[in-house]
Amino acid sequence: MILNKNHYKYEMLQKNACDFKGLAQISKQYIQENNKQNENHLFSKTKNESRENMVIDLEKAKDKNIEITKQGADSNIQELLEKKDTKGLSNLIKENITDYKNLEMFKNYLKFVASCPHYSSRNLRFLQKQKPDVGLVGSFGAWKIQGYHVKKGEHGLKIFMPCTRDKKDVNGNKILDKNGKPKQEMYAFKLGTVFETHQLVEYENLPKPVAYVPDNPDDNRKLFFSITKASDVPIKVLKTPEMCSGANGFYSPTTKEICLSPDLKGYQRIKTLLHEITHSKLHKESQEVFGSEKYALQELEAESTAFVVANHLNIDTKDYSIGYLNSWGFDKISDEQLENVMKNVQATAKELIEKIDIELEKYVAPVPKKSMTMKERIDKAKTKLSEKKPQETELKNDKLSNNKIKGENEL
Repeated sequence: MILNKNHYKYEMLQKNACDFKGLAQISKQYIQENNKQNENHLFSKTKNESRENMVIDLEKAKDKNIEITKQGADSNIQELLEKKDTKGLSNLIKENITDYKNLEMFKNYLKFVASCPHYSSRNLRFLQKQKPDVGLVGSFGAWKIQGYHVKKGEHGLKIFMPCTRDKKDVNGNKILDKNGKPKQEMYAFKLGTVFETHQLVEYENLPKPVAYVPDNPDDNRKLFFSITKASDVPIKVLKTPEMCSGANGFYSPTTKEICLSPDLKGYQRIKTLLHEITHSKLHKESQEVFGSEKYALQELEAESTAFVVANHLNIDTKDYSIGYLNSWGFDKISDEQLENVMKNVQATAKELIEKIDIELEKYVAPVPKKSMTMKERIDKAKTKLSEKKPQETELKNDKLSNNKIKGENEL
C-alpha cells in the first residue's frame, strides 16, 4: 500500500508513529512475539475491501490449453535452437509472454525467480520455454567451482549471453575507463549452456535448504534485522493498528518511510515488510490513488516481489493467494505491462536477495580452513596442470550462494 500526502490521516500518522532509526532500538519483546498461524494476509488491504470479492477460483482461472509441468519444449523452439537463431528465439520468447497470464504459469515463474534470481527475466522465460518444470541451474564452470561435476554425456539448457567488445569513439580509438582499461559495449547475444542439479554427479549429496521456522523468536529477530538492512528508507511501527488505516503497512512517498502495524507478528510482519520495501524501491515517488490502473500494477509488483523473496528465504508461501492478484488487474493486464512487471519483479527481488543473503551470512559461524599438507599441495598443483579447458560454454562470475545458483548479470 502507498499512502500519499492527500490521505486524510496523513498528519495524524506523523504524530503517532514510533521511529526505529537503528536496529538496536527495536523492541526485543516486539521481535520475540510468537507468530499467529491464522494471520495469512500479506496485502495492504483496507477494511472496506472484501476478500471474498477478490479471491477467485484458481481451478477456473487455469488455462485449459496450458500444462505447466508435463509439456516439453515445442517444435518451434527446438528448430530455432538447432539453427542457433538468437534473434528468432528472442522474438519467440517475447511473443509467448501471454502464456504467463495463466495464474499457475505466473506463480511458476515467481518460484523460478526465487531459485535463480541472478538470471534475467528473459532468460528465465527462455529456460521455462525449453523445459517448463526446470529447476535450479548453473553453468558448467559455476558447478565446478563449487565442487560439483556435470555427468558425462549430459545436454544442458540454453540461455542468452551478451557478446561484448571494446568501445570506440568516432575516430576508431578505444575509449578507456578511469583505470585506463578499454570500456566494453554489448553488440549482440550468443547462446550459453547451463545444467540442472539432477545432472550433477553429486546430486544426491547436495545440501538441502533449511526451512524458516515462523515461531522461532531467534529466527524472527535475525531475519527481520537482515531485511531492514535492505531498506533504503526508515522503518516505523505505529502505536495503534488504527493508525495504519486498516492495512498491515504502507510506504509514504512524501516522507520516504515505511510504517507497519503493531499487530503484525512473526513471518506476517516479515512478508509485509518485504512488500513495502518493494514499494519504496520501485514506486518511491508514486502519488497514484487506490482504484487507478497504475496503482493496481504497483500492488501486483510489490506482492509478487515479496512472494519471490519469501520463497528464496524458504518461508512458507502457501498463504499467498495468487488468485488474489486478479483484484489488482492481473486478468486485464496487457502483454507489455506483464513483461514490465516480470522484469521489475526479477530485478527488485535480485537486489533484495543479494542484500539479505549478505546480512544472513553474518549469523553463520565460519568454518575453519584445514591446512593442506605438502603432499596435498603438490597433488593439487598437478591436478590443476592436468585439467583441460571445459568444452561447455561457461558463464563468467557465476556464483552459488545459499544453495542458489547466481547466473549472469544481464541488461
